[in-house]
This record gives sequence, structure tokens and C-alpha cells, in this order.
Amino acid sequence: MMPPLLIIASGMITYAGIKWYRRSKTSTVDEDVLTPKSKTEHIVPDNQQLSEASYAINTVHQDFTVASISFALATAGSFFYSFPLSLASMFGVSYNTTPIWQKGYESVVERKQLNGPVAYSVLVGSFLLTNHYFMAALINWLFYLSKRFLFLFKDSFQKGLIGFLVATEPPDSVWLLKDGVEIEASVDSLKAGDIIVVNAGKMIPVDGFITEGTALIDQTLLTGEADSSPLEKKAGAHVFAFTYVLSGQIYIKVKKWGTETYAAKMAAMYS
Repeated sequence: MMPPLLIIASGMITYAGIKWYRRSKTSTVDEDVLTPKSKTEHIVPDNQQLSEASYAINTVHQDFTVASISFALATAGSFFYSFPLSLASMFGVSYNTTPIWQKGYESVVERKQLNGPVAYSVLVGSFLLTNHYFMAALINWLFYLSKRFLFLFKDSFQKGLIGFLVATEPPDSVWLLKDGVEIEASVDSLKAGDIIVVNAGKMIPVDGFITEGTALIDQTLLTGEADSSPLEKKAGAHVFAFTYVLSGQIYIKVKKWGTETYAAKMAAMYS
């Protein structure tokens, strides 16, 4: 029993170490650019959002690769009656299962709930502790296979959606605040730090943050979540190109426009 427990512990420690290392590499956004309001919003500034999206993609592919290798080792171990191969597969399974064990623990201890992660944790944990390595690896592989398919579907949907947004013609002109007067100006003539005015019913053509005003903004097309509700945003909140002002009027300090916007960068990353 001791070798299996040591391997399970090694897998858990490896997972924790890799997660810490990868998270530390993606923490590239200066906290000073985030206001208390913007930290609670669904979309965060573009650099952090792109880093998190890239992290999610890499994590899904990595987890599925580990699950596939573990399943192959468990299959070979069962076929050739090789205990070392089975133990090697258990290392990968425990690595994959560690975050689910964590969620299961939080569900039972903190929220007093029995859910999917709890059932998965009990099932796979029981197979590992009773030396049924093939069954543990099979369930682990099926779980991450389904997760990968779901992620690829969502990824493809979001790629197409963002591509559609970028292909959509943005406003050719904006109302630029110049010396206290609103003048019509070309989007191409904008520069960082300019203040533009966006009224109800209009698309926001830039990435930036609100300096004045309050508006109800629809970000559904950008987030890809049909059930997301419009957000009320005030001074200090970040706003993004290809989102719509449903009501209100806001003054936006320009940060990015054209191919430098969050939507354009996401489309480029997925292409």
C-alpha cells in the first residue's frame, strides 16, 4: 500500500508545483491599472484576459495529454501484467484528479453539497486505493476526453463569434471631446488618451475606461454567454470595442482601437 500512496502524493505535489509555476508566469498585469470596480467585472483588461485564455487552452490540452498517457500505461500494465506500468499510470491519474479532489473537498466541507466532483473523487479514489488502476485511468481519460470536446466546441464557437465581430464594420466616426466641445472625428485619427462620447444605442468602437457618466452595456456578443445580463458601468470601469451602450451616456478615455482592441487580439490568437 505504501508505494501507491507515495505515487499519489507525488502526483498531487507535482500538480501543485506546476500550477504555481504557470500561474506565476501569467501574472503579467499591473494591479494598479485595475480599479475596485473593474476587478469585479466579467471581462478584465486585455493583457490579463489573453493570458488567462491562453492558460486555459494550454491547461486543457495538457490535462488530456496526461490522461491519455496514463490510460495507455494502465492498458499496457493490464495487458502485460506489469505492476511498474500500472504505478506509472497512477501518477498521471493522481495528477489529473488533484484539482477535482480539491473541488470535491470544498463542496462537502464548505458548501455541504454532494455533486459531480464529489462523486468523481470518491470513485477514482476508491479505484486507486484498491489497486484497480485500469478502471481509474479509464474513468479519468473519459472525463478529460469529454472536457476537451466541450472546450473545443466552446473554443470554436468563440473564435467564430469574435471573427464575426471583427468582420463587422465598426463606426467610421466618433464624437471626440475637444476643448470641452464634441466634434465628429474619424476613428483612424484617434490617439491614446483621447476622450470620446458614446450615447445610447451606439456601439463602442474602442477599448478604454469611463471617465464620466453611467451606462448599461451589453457585452453578450463579446463574452459569448447568452445568459449574461447587461452591466451597469460607471466612471473607472473598463469598456471594450464591439459592445453596445443600451442606455445612458459615457465619456471614454481611449486606450486601444482598430486591430489593437481586445476583440481583434482574441481573433488573432484563435486564428
